[in-house]
Amino acid sequence: MQLNEPVGGQLEILSKNDISRIHAATMRVYEKVGIKIWLPEAFRLFRDAGAKVDEKNAIIHPSESFLKDTLKNAPSEFFLYGRDPSYKLHMGGNHVHFSLCGQGVKVQDLDGKVRLGTLRDVEQMAKLSDWCENIHHTSMMTTPCEVNQSAFHLYLLWANLKNSRKTTDGYAWTRRWSEEDIALAMIIRGGKEELMKKPLMLGFFNPLSPLQLSKELSEGAIYWARMNQPVLYAPEALSGVTAPATLAGLMVQQNAEVLSGIMLAQLANPGAPVLYGTVSAALDMRTGIPALGGPEVGLINLATAQIARHYKLPSRGTGGNTDSKLVDAQAGVESALSIYAAGLAGINFIYDSAGSLDGSIATSYAKIVFDNEVCGMVSRMLKGIEVTDDTLAVEEICKAGSNPSYMGTKFTMKKFRQEHFIPQLMNRQARDAWEAAGGKNIVDEATKKARQVLKEHEVEPLEKHVLNEGEAYMKKQIKAYA
Repeated sequence: MQLNEPVGGQLEILSKNDISRIHAATMRVYEKVGIKIWLPEAFRLFRDAGAKVDEKNAIIHPSESFLKDTLKNAPSEFFLYGRDPSYKLHMGGNHVHFSLCGQGVKVQDLDGKVRLGTLRDVEQMAKLSDWCENIHHTSMMTTPCEVNQSAFHLYLLWANLKNSRKTTDGYAWTRRWSEEDIALAMIIRGGKEELMKKPLMLGFFNPLSPLQLSKELSEGAIYWARMNQPVLYAPEALSGVTAPATLAGLMVQQNAEVLSGIMLAQLANPGAPVLYGTVSAALDMRTGIPALGGPEVGLINLATAQIARHYKLPSRGTGGNTDSKLVDAQAGVESALSIYAAGLAGINFIYDSAGSLDGSIATSYAKIVFDNEVCGMVSRMLKGIEVTDDTLAVEEICKAGSNPSYMGTKFTMKKFRQEHFIPQLMNRQARDAWEAAGGKNIVDEATKKARQVLKEHEVEPLEKHVLNEGEAYMKKQIKAYA
């Protein structure tokens, strides 16, 4: 399975002194306020490792030496493997990966109407993800509202595993859900040992802003760490409501929250794979709604990537979110700018890169296809300009001389597909030709392409014995929730 894995990290907005000041401010927050830990087992891990604690209020106050000693165990990179282990994502360095959005409760269908999500939508969107050449990871794009909500994590994961060969999300919420999702992954991988060597899923941990780690996610994080499965730590701190109105202040608070989660993972299992992440944004003060499509998200991603590199940790950010309710100009501008900013930042795992509408409350079939094209364009820009003796093309220039065209030369035919982005949706025809072809807009074309993919694309099926074992496990676990 061919993987287009771009590289990023060209743009930095913080100076070394800025990062040092954010780190120093984080340590002052740890000293003066600390982090509230809602799970006794997690609190004990910090206390028993020597962290200063407030036993009465279950608050930890990690010192700088404690932070340094704990973080030194966290890997600076790791690999995440698809259903087929030959498909792998390099999380770390300057590698950039795009993921679909997750996990809206609504869907914009192919007819343009918005409704609640279903299990069929999860399956169909996973199939679209499998086809999208510029989307590397199959997220849990929508919530199947018709199934037993106590077990929807199982329905989601199994739908993804059956309908996409790529890596996928998993749930790190509560010990039970964590155990069940990892058990399904073990069936795919062929056992615990193989899964621990080649993890299949990304777990999600969102610290509670301000300055708390929840009971349910701490349970999951500990289990995932001990199973050597990667978890990303990403608060959704909202500037002006759950974090300071200044972005620098938000970065300090976010840093304290993320590092406390990563320390928890390392205390549970030194060397457990982690990602330093963010879902943070500004709050729109007029509406009280998070501005997930706002420019602040791009700035937060740029700063987050730099801070993650400072601690020698792989990073997770967001790109592709829009506050628009339609696949329109607003959606295009907000999504493209945030994807590009996250890519330039060198975020290793960019969540929400495709399909988001209405602040990811809804997922759009057409926008998945549209954003796949945007991610392709961003990937080409991140690739930059390769300067070698061959690409400088001196011989080609001299051979052409004053000839008005390089069209059709062997050099052009050999190189243009490597150098030029060739769109599937973006229209570059002359107006007369475009009008003669029906004058359709890009949403029409994206919808048409989505219909075609869902009709024609064939996903490599699970091996029969794996499918049967997975179905039997699903039946057993779902019955236990009845």
